[in-house]
Amino acid sequence: MNNFSFLNDKPEYRNFSKDCIDAENAFENSFNSCVKLVRSALEAAVKWVYSTDDKFSSANNNLFNLISNPSFELAVGKNLADKLHYCRKAGNAAIHNEKEFSAQEAITCLKNLFDFVQWLDSRYGENFTPRIFNAGKIPVKDPTWKKALEGIGEAGLNILFPLFPIVKFGVKKFLGR
Repeated sequence: MNNFSFLNDKPEYRNFSKDCIDAENAFENSFNSCVKLVRSALEAAVKWVYSTDDKFSSANNNLFNLISNPSFELAVGKNLADKLHYCRKAGNAAIHNEKEFSAQEAITCLKNLFDFVQWLDSRYGENFTPRIFNAGKIPVKDPTWKKALEGIGEAGLNILFPLFPIVKFGVKKFLGR
């Protein structure tokens, strides 16, 4: 079970659930693809909130304006709004090939998206269940990397991320041999 798989059980979220799941699944193949898909999922989820809740309206439908809308920002809180802007900016950079994203940056985007989906589900969902993002649930092919991700916490992730290319590709390929 992935971090976003619970969305499959909530038909009201079908407009963005597949995008969230696809973003998490993309992690094992390409961090840039993961970040791009996080941005796409975020945009779909934010637009879902606007279409569902008549407290929010915006004349401009771009993601920056939707997140920056004072009533939306007040509802989600400054901290979560900043996380959403992080995903938006990272996604834009990934879409325009402005940089190569690291595993840590991709997981930060996934976690930020997860936090927003949790906020959204707590506000609009039926039978809300609080959940915690678990990097160990991110699908990866390499069992060594999977074990490393399981339950190490954010501090542990910060230590392990520089080693990810070695674990994923092997020492010889990492060193170009």
